[in-house]
Amino acid sequence: MVNNNTDVPTLGVPEFPARDGPQRLPAASTGRRIRHKVMLEPGHSPLDWARLKTSGNDLRGVPQLARYTLDEVKLHNTIEDAWTSIQGKVYNITPYLKFHPGGVKDLMRVAGRDGTKLFMLTHSWVNAEFMLDACLVGFLVPCQ
Repeated sequence: MVNNNTDVPTLGVPEFPARDGPQRLPAASTGRRIRHKVMLEPGHSPLDWARLKTSGNDLRGVPQLARYTLDEVKLHNTIEDAWTSIQGKVYNITPYLKFHPGGVKDLMRVAGRDGTKLFMLTHSWVNAEFMLDACLVGFLVPCQ
C-alpha cells in the first residue's frame, strides 16, 4: 500500500489519525485564542523562576501552612501582597508576578480570588502545584 500524498510505503497500516477523521478536526469549544505574552524584565525567565524557587528563599511569606477561607484570600489583592487559590490550594503569588509570561496585570486578575476556573481555561496543561510549590501558604476551606 502506498500513501498517495508522499509516495512512502505504509506497509498496509492505515494512517492514524485519518486525514479527515474527528481526531484532526478542532473541537467545537476550542476556538483559536490569542495569547498575549509580555517582554519579561531581565532575570525573570522561567529558568530564573526555577532557580529562585529552589534557592531556599522564603517565598511563602507565612511561617507555616494553614487553612484559609475565600474571605481571607480576598484580603490579599494588591501587587505588594497577592494571593490566589488554585484547585483548593492557596498560593502567595507575589514573588511570581514578574515571572508570569502574561505579565503582572494578567496575573493580578486572580489576586484575592479563586483562580481555578481562569487557570484551567488558559493553562490547563500547566502543573500549578509544581510551578508554585514554593509559594504554597495553605488550603482553601469553606467560609464558616
